[in-house]
Amino acid sequence: MSVTRSKAVLIRLWIICTLSGIIALLIIGAGTLYWIAAPERPLNLEYTDVDTTAKIISMVETKKLETTISQDEFNQLAKQELLDRQHEFPLGLKLTGAQFTLHNQNVTADLRGTYWGIPFGALLDFHIKREENRLVLDHQATHVRHGDFSGAWIEPITISLTKYFPAIVNVNQMEFAQDHIQVSFKLNLLSLPKLLLR
Repeated sequence: MSVTRSKAVLIRLWIICTLSGIIALLIIGAGTLYWIAAPERPLNLEYTDVDTTAKIISMVETKKLETTISQDEFNQLAKQELLDRQHEFPLGLKLTGAQFTLHNQNVTADLRGTYWGIPFGALLDFHIKREENRLVLDHQATHVRHGDFSGAWIEPITISLTKYFPAIVNVNQMEFAQDHIQVSFKLNLLSLPKLLLR
């Protein structure tokens, strides 16, 4: 009887030690994850609409179908696109802040959020290019506080300029500068009848 009782005590002790070890490993793992990817500065997802009406009026006044998308305007457009795509995010991922910075044909996205309640901060590198009337950001690499991960992890982010400019113009050319994008348009007279019939 005493041998059985001592075996039962040893088994309970072993179970308690094993569970304590697993819990300690989970706590250490969560702490390590937080240490690796914790955000370094606060950001938000608030954005302001880009005033395309003023840009269109300026194009009409100067009789030049070209405009500039500034660094701040690009950030606002990218944030808006990111918010429009929230339903595509993986389960458990919630973004709480973003800042997009343009460097010629490279874009850095400084993102903040939580993944299953664990806060993170990450810098994502993108290559930006033009595809017809869209800006396309192709993911290249991800950097967290204590690690770098190369390769594309997310689908390209597409910013359609036809959302912001009239359908009567198409993008003719884009030049990516250090802190802005120069966009020139051409008239699309074939779309004029459709616009007039609305």
